[in-house]
Amino acid sequence: MIPQEMIDQDLQQLSQLISPTDTSRLEKLQQLKCWHYPSNSADEITEALHYATQLMNDIPANASNSYRTDITLCQAWYLQLSGDVNGAFEGYNRGVKSAYEHEDLKLIADSTSLRGFLYSYIGDFSAALNDLVTAQGLYESLNLTGWANFNLNGIATSFRRYGDPQSAIRYYKKLKEIYLQTNKTEPAIFVTSDIGLALDELGEHEQAIEQFQITYRYHKEQQEANAAAIAEANIAYSLIKLKRFTEAEQYLTQAQKVINETDPTAYSFMKLMLAELYFMRGEYNAAIEAATQSEQSFRSIQNHRGLVKLLPLKSDIYAAMSDYPAAHRTLKDFIQINKTVDGNSLSQQTTQLKVKFDTSRIESENKRLIENQQLKEQELELLKKNKSLQYVILLLAGCILSIVSTFAYKQVSRNRQLQIIALTDHLTQLPNRRHIYTQAVSYFAKANEQSTPFTVLICDVDHFKQINDNFGHELGDQALNAIAQAGRALTGNNERMGRIGGEEFLILLPNTDAKEAQLLAQKLQANITQISQRELPPALTLTVSIGVATFKPTHAHSDQLDKDFSGLLKRADKALYEAKNAGRNCIKLADA
Repeated sequence: MIPQEMIDQDLQQLSQLISPTDTSRLEKLQQLKCWHYPSNSADEITEALHYATQLMNDIPANASNSYRTDITLCQAWYLQLSGDVNGAFEGYNRGVKSAYEHEDLKLIADSTSLRGFLYSYIGDFSAALNDLVTAQGLYESLNLTGWANFNLNGIATSFRRYGDPQSAIRYYKKLKEIYLQTNKTEPAIFVTSDIGLALDELGEHEQAIEQFQITYRYHKEQQEANAAAIAEANIAYSLIKLKRFTEAEQYLTQAQKVINETDPTAYSFMKLMLAELYFMRGEYNAAIEAATQSEQSFRSIQNHRGLVKLLPLKSDIYAAMSDYPAAHRTLKDFIQINKTVDGNSLSQQTTQLKVKFDTSRIESENKRLIENQQLKEQELELLKKNKSLQYVILLLAGCILSIVSTFAYKQVSRNRQLQIIALTDHLTQLPNRRHIYTQAVSYFAKANEQSTPFTVLICDVDHFKQINDNFGHELGDQALNAIAQAGRALTGNNERMGRIGGEEFLILLPNTDAKEAQLLAQKLQANITQISQRELPPALTLTVSIGVATFKPTHAHSDQLDKDFSGLLKRADKALYEAKNAGRNCIKLADA
């Protein structure tokens, strides 16, 4: 790991070398400063979050989209380190959305990877692997080997947390070998610790202790007190499982001198280990105190995975103390949380992902690319031969010419169908984001030329994730189709409504002012209510939040609020967020 002093010196030199007018390099410098801000203690994390927030608030109007997105992700990262899981998710979601909108592959990979790690940490393994798989494919296609290896560690950890430690160990060992071959000792040590955690889950506690001892000795040599304390806590956990309680207590005593509430992740698991140790020794009062402290810390960071481990133990402690009502309440709480974690787990997708991300595939990637290139060359050669044959066919009799003409007609029809498919959302059969944006730009230009109003509506399904979680993805798809049906009934034109995101729709209303648009938005909500009552289960309440923005052309174009469609869309999107913040199921008009 590069010392912080050296990083600070390099950043200082860059600050002196870059010209104040070199906007592009200044942006990259600010991004480097944000991501490399010291964050090894609670006070440093607080300062880093303050710095990132200040950068967010001071983003210039002419800043690039990549800069805005990266600073958003940086701020979310420090929110995660500070324990604000909800704030971190909000930032990562904005980052993912922005990266996809601007088709920035590197930022798509970064944002989905960060969000995937956080999903994995709280126990939502399906969402975690979905994000991490996306990031892995992009990192590999961009030849970003270092980030691909780091992200693959996240995939391995997700499998371990999900309950497949054997697959996780296979990934970890391969990663460790890669790091050692490239003399990257620090990452290899962290993977060694991960291997120990996976061995513990397999019941191989003696082997796990050997791995943790390696990491402990390394961190002590490097004078990394916090990392060494976490290694001590891991050793203690393995010793508890081996019923070597005296040794476990010695390690936990040392760990408690360093780990405290300012590091809620390590603190919550350390207190869990203490609770189990006290319980095994029959010290129930001390056990329940440690368990309560662990539970408070787990809940503060929304770590359901940790609660699933803790609550059965806490219920057993209450039962041992003959406090059966408390034991029953705790067990009911465990069942409820366990349902949430189980609901986020994988089914058949697990096997597919394990096959897809077998580390041997990474080794054969270059070979596969070469083979693909050879196949492409062979295809080009065949195409040349086919072209020569076509010239011969043209010299044949009229009947063969007729056959060729028929084939060409069918090919044109097929190409048209493919073009329609490429511009259509497969689920709702509405125009997709690219298509509807093209339509919108055309309408905007026409409205500007003819001095007529033009309004856009952005609709977002309220609590769509809860609909998927509670009723399943099939009913979630039916809900999206119900909204598409309501929109068609409103516009009477399939080209004026498109699906621009997972649960986001865009409606174009040419020759429509704000007052008319508001009435149409209310009618859309009524249509959705009517259709959902007819076609969806009674328990499923389907509502949407709507943001409305209207383009009003003026004779002096310099005075126009919206210079282009992008500006109009941003105002509608801002109005949508106001609708969300106002409690959802409402309509908000953008400020004129």
